[in-house]
Amino acid sequence: MTVRQQLARDSQGVTTIEFAMVMPVFLLALVGCLDLGQMVYAIGVLDGAVEKAARDSTLETGNTANADAAVTSAVEKILPGARISSTRKSYFDFAHVSRGEPLNDTNGDGLCSTGEGYTDENGNGSWDDDLGRTGNGGANDVIVYTVNVRYDPVFAIPFVPIDWREREISSTAVKRNQPYALQEGGYGSTARVC
Repeated sequence: MTVRQQLARDSQGVTTIEFAMVMPVFLLALVGCLDLGQMVYAIGVLDGAVEKAARDSTLETGNTANADAAVTSAVEKILPGARISSTRKSYFDFAHVSRGEPLNDTNGDGLCSTGEGYTDENGNGSWDDDLGRTGNGGANDVIVYTVNVRYDPVFAIPFVPIDWREREISSTAVKRNQPYALQEGGYGSTARVC
């Protein structure tokens, strides 16, 4: 038997070669699962914390700073070093949430251009693409509370062509403030021209 035939029949070391071929794929799948698991868990924690913070801040005694701190505390346990930002917008009622003032958009650009008419519902003298006011509003106002979280994943997937060094997740809760007083304001219907 020739040396070539002996090498062809020799099976010693095959396991090492198979391991070397399979291990990178296995590790990539493992790290990917850990990364995805961390993100899904963080989304669940963020959603729960935002719902609780939104509910707590709708009470008359609610404190928005404490609510934001509670969200930050909950998220930082899962995503160390996360950069967290939050916004609150208040609306008179649910019908006006994330809605702009009616606009006769003749040129179709979605902006209030010269000569186009609009209805100034909030009375500020200019067209607004969102009627919300910044802040937690007053009694009986509808609040849209949004938290954005940017973080660097603990289990970043190596050797992937997509730049996954930073991720962003967000959560939004819509609640109505408790009716602890008479609601102020409302929306008018003053016709104006841009």
